[in-house]
Amino acid sequence: MLTGKEFVAKIVAENEALFEASKINVKAYFDSNPSQESLVEHFVGRMVNERMNMVEIAAQVAALPANTNPEELQLLSKQAYDEAVHFRLVKEVIEHITGSELDVEAAINAEAAKPTAKGAGLLAKYEAETDAAALAAYQLVAEGRAEAVWNQMAECIADSFISTRYAMIARDEGFHSKIGARKLAELANDEATQSRIAKLVADMRKDLFDISCKNTMEVPAAKELVSAAYGW
Repeated sequence: MLTGKEFVAKIVAENEALFEASKINVKAYFDSNPSQESLVEHFVGRMVNERMNMVEIAAQVAALPANTNPEELQLLSKQAYDEAVHFRLVKEVIEHITGSELDVEAAINAEAAKPTAKGAGLLAKYEAETDAAALAAYQLVAEGRAEAVWNQMAECIADSFISTRYAMIARDEGFHSKIGARKLAELANDEATQSRIAKLVADMRKDLFDISCKNTMEVPAAKELVSAAYGW
């Protein structure tokens, strides 16, 4: 059996195909020169996703028992704060694109009525609100993919107002992925947990690739990459 750290390292290595495929889809989307309307819809979805992450992580912090390791409490609190910052940054990007102030409540309501695919929606699907190992796996995989995607967007966008903000978000997402890696290495040190999380991660990768295709565009090369890596 692998140690917890070895198990996490295996997941990290096997995530690479998903991350690269997602970057291919993102680059193709921005290279297609999407309309302002399409860009705003795209970024509203990302803004709402950051808010969903903020709410969920903040709820996790509030529910932690009194004997929680203070360092763990600090790390999760930092992540909740980061997600709030990301929410603001993407709002500013939308306003930069449109030249007008965004009605956040109306945007959130419109997104709820016609939702785009969001990684944060997987928190409920995989019961990460109540399963610490599942939450750590989500942080490791989904936040790691987010780092790759935000970095790719930063590279694709010539506007420095947008690209610098997206590079900042990418850096934070990488930090959040490391929080998940740290916690999962602690929790996944028995065969039953490793078996359960391995299956969860395999399913999560498929969901995240589907989200990538829905939010950007499905590129044959990206599909071939994940098919070869994961047998889809």
